[in-house]
Amino acid sequence: MPMRFASGLSDALNATAAADEAVRQVTEQFDSTGCDVAWVFVSPLYHAVWSDLLARVQDRLGARVLLGGSGSGLIGAQRELEWVPGISILAARLPGVRLHPFVVSPAELDAAEPGGFWIDKVGISPETRPVFVLCLDALTVAAEPLIRQLSATYSGRPMVGGLVSGGNRAGEHLLFEGTTVHREGAVGVALSGDIVMETIVSPGCRPIGQSYVVTKAEDNVIWQLGGRPAFEMLHQALRSLTSEDRELAEKGSVMMGLVINEMQRHFGAGDFLIRQIVGLDPDVGALAIADSVQLGQTVQFHLRDAGTSRDELRRMLVQHMGADAATPPAGALMFNCVGRGRAFYGSSHHDLRTVHMFSGKVPIGGFFSNGEIGPAGNANLVHGYTASVGFFRPVPAPKPQRTAELETETA
Repeated sequence: MPMRFASGLSDALNATAAADEAVRQVTEQFDSTGCDVAWVFVSPLYHAVWSDLLARVQDRLGARVLLGGSGSGLIGAQRELEWVPGISILAARLPGVRLHPFVVSPAELDAAEPGGFWIDKVGISPETRPVFVLCLDALTVAAEPLIRQLSATYSGRPMVGGLVSGGNRAGEHLLFEGTTVHREGAVGVALSGDIVMETIVSPGCRPIGQSYVVTKAEDNVIWQLGGRPAFEMLHQALRSLTSEDRELAEKGSVMMGLVINEMQRHFGAGDFLIRQIVGLDPDVGALAIADSVQLGQTVQFHLRDAGTSRDELRRMLVQHMGADAATPPAGALMFNCVGRGRAFYGSSHHDLRTVHMFSGKVPIGGFFSNGEIGPAGNANLVHGYTASVGFFRPVPAPKPQRTAELETETA
């Protein structure tokens, strides 16, 4: 039996009706009942008894593992839903794949360290070379330490996922593992065996001006860049812009990029973690960003721009879906920043349709997130204003080796 994925999406006003419709779409794509895993993403706008609804979905799909959470927008089938009620399901049959779901509470993360804790929590050794899908609530658990510790334990193993969205206060977000509903922490699954997950993390920003070394900073406040006031350096970058780019900047599209790999000699688009500028103080020349900053770190101002975002996503998809790809992907999970979508592009379904254009309408599920999880270099990181996509395939068959006879003839 080959690896098989199916997706369903419904925006019915009633949660039970939406779940039933999404399940029906999924089961119609399978030739028999039952699946190994189902990712279920829901709008928090519904008033539902979620444990009962999850049991209904799990029973009808026959899913051995069910995971998911809430999002202000949902991705599935061939649509993106934003700020409306909806349910998205991506189900998969994964022959030869072992699944290890896990739940992490805030208290557990506070006591966790890389290594044995995570091997026990996940239930799988690093030698099995798993891939990970993770959803977490950043209002109740620190995303960066969790992802950093998992990455340190399972070195070099890719991870995709998102920070659940749609709420404003702790307790308003949803996380699912089986029929249990969590309102804090994180849920995830490690997949090992006959599975490959290829990832793309596509930013929606481009560098402007020049890069600087942070010469004075405290926590998330940057006082000096290259020995001069950070606010002054921001204005210097803005003065270099065209009139069209200045209009974008005036709409709040200026971001800060933190270099991911300081060992590079040159930095360009895609080499930075994008973080929002959350405060400015012209009197003292400082600015604050939505992350901590270290002395000696290289940074550069960025401009958030729909054209750049569109071109970068297409470029990365061409690179990953080109002629060198061993087999087409069987399915995909997509985690899109809440800042992308209709308001950003001026039209709906943009990123999903772009992915479908290059992947042959692969079944996709996902949601709009408050931060996107994906690899950068040798580590998994929390990104901003990006699309993070994981494409799933079976392990490709080994290429045939030249026979001894052929080698003899050539010699």
